[in-house]
Amino acid sequence: MPETSEISTAASADVRGEEIRAITDAARSADGVSPFNEDTMLSLDARRLAAIDDSGQLVAVALTRDLGDGTIEGELVVHPEHRRAGLGARLYDAVSSAADAAPVLWAHGNLAGASALASSRSLEAVRTLLKLGRPITEADAGGSPPPDGLTIAPFTEADADDFLALNAVVFRSHPEQGALDAAGLDARRSTDWFDADDFLLLRDGDGALLGYNWLKREGDEVEIYVVGIAPEAAGRGLGRALMQAGLQRMHATGARETSLYVEGDNTAALALYRSLGYEQLSIDVQYRHTRS
Repeated sequence: MPETSEISTAASADVRGEEIRAITDAARSADGVSPFNEDTMLSLDARRLAAIDDSGQLVAVALTRDLGDGTIEGELVVHPEHRRAGLGARLYDAVSSAADAAPVLWAHGNLAGASALASSRSLEAVRTLLKLGRPITEADAGGSPPPDGLTIAPFTEADADDFLALNAVVFRSHPEQGALDAAGLDARRSTDWFDADDFLLLRDGDGALLGYNWLKREGDEVEIYVVGIAPEAAGRGLGRALMQAGLQRMHATGARETSLYVEGDNTAALALYRSLGYEQLSIDVQYRHTRS
């Protein structure tokens, strides 16, 4: 195995997207989980710190983003063939030394290596994100109509501003989803997986947007990408109605599995999803320094 000669602060042009996708695919194959989330992969301004071996091959990379509030959020991956040599720790230290404050680190799957790295750098778990899932069954075919006076219809171009406004309210305390803007929406609409018919919007009789259920289809699996209900409409069963409409759509289009992500402390959402048959599949953990 070639020795790793350097960790370099690499500009976007120096570490090509296909190199990052290749190391991401290798890690996903070995670990069963991607080392980077979609927001990171879609971010055009993500800073890249790379570990290069003596043959010039990318063997580890950290992607970081400035969240605009002084927080640097990062994810890192070491190629499966180059692990247990301290590369993860060296990359984290390089990210940390380049930031004004200790970075926040996401560990997707909370694998043993990530947990050990966090412990070695005195990082504590401060946030948990759960992935839930279940099969699509014949019981999902029927669905149920929305409550009287309400309609559920697919997304159109004319819905963009209403969606972004409601999403900002629903996820105002969520650091990723709450920051979605027109450019971010356009980026997602340009992906291979986007289908407007999988983006369900619920409106009242006056046309006011009360909720949405956005589905992300990849092969035979459909993710509940994001679901939200206007605060003033909470407690009316609209979340369940939108979830059932999404499950019906999945069944009608031949999906076999469904999944979603939910904050580990969102007890109301967890109760709803579990009542619809979802079970835990994996866990992501966010680590950071909580002591000076």
